[in-house]
Amino acid sequence: MKRPSLGLVLVAVLQIIPIVIMPLGTLKGMGIEVWTPLVALFALLGVSLLLRRGWSRVASIFVQGFNILVRLLMGVSNVVASDKVGTGFNGELTVTFAISILLSAVVLYYIDQPDVQLQMQS
Repeated sequence: MKRPSLGLVLVAVLQIIPIVIMPLGTLKGMGIEVWTPLVALFALLGVSLLLRRGWSRVASIFVQGFNILVRLLMGVSNVVASDKVGTGFNGELTVTFAISILLSAVVLYYIDQPDVQLQMQS
């Protein structure tokens, strides 16, 4: 079995980053009961990608695509917050959502390349 390419190794290790990019207040509120299964799930997904399991490529595509959809839907309703005083633009949320969507798109683009697809089949 040939060794996976550097790009596939980077995707396997770093694909959790777009998922956990959130405003700082949200990250502080997440406890160990959230982080443990999340890290375990992405560790399993990363190892499976490196072992070239077919389902892991499909699961990575699903997770990253779902991340983009969720961020878009949440962003539409939460970027501009209205309260009794007036309306306020949530810049931190907008920036973190944009970075997360961009990184998920990069992962999706790379995983969908023909050379990666051939690596996963061999």
